[in-house]
Amino acid sequence: RQPVTKNTFRQYRVLGKGGFGEVCACQVRATGKMYACKKLEKKRIKKRKGEAMALNEKQILEKVNSRFVVSLAYAYETKDALCLVLTLMNGGDLKFHIYHMGEAGFEEPRAAFYAAEICCGLEDLHQERIVYR
Repeated sequence: RQPVTKNTFRQYRVLGKGGFGEVCACQVRATGKMYACKKLEKKRIKKRKGEAMALNEKQILEKVNSRFVVSLAYAYETKDALCLVLTLMNGGDLKFHIYHMGEAGFEEPRAAFYAAEICCGLEDLHQERIVYR
């Protein structure tokens, strides 16, 4: 089994940005399978004293097996970043669906469905004794 490096993947467009870096679409060169690569910039992590948080995120994602929480497929580091390769969730985030799919907001049954999915994810985390903020 080959070690996982940045060369294991083809990098594609940025899907989102966060406090420690960005998330890009990526593809495993050998299989063609698509993922999301969360790149945590080492400089930003160090500046914000986020080393423990980054390690904690990796360990939690390795531990959780839920259809309501993204899974960690691979992890690797480069000179500048820690990279978590996660399940790709196409279709946009909740904010996108609220503001960019027709009129702003959505009907109560759809809101109830999303709330139920969130509760299922939280329940799966709590079963692993993980609390999400």
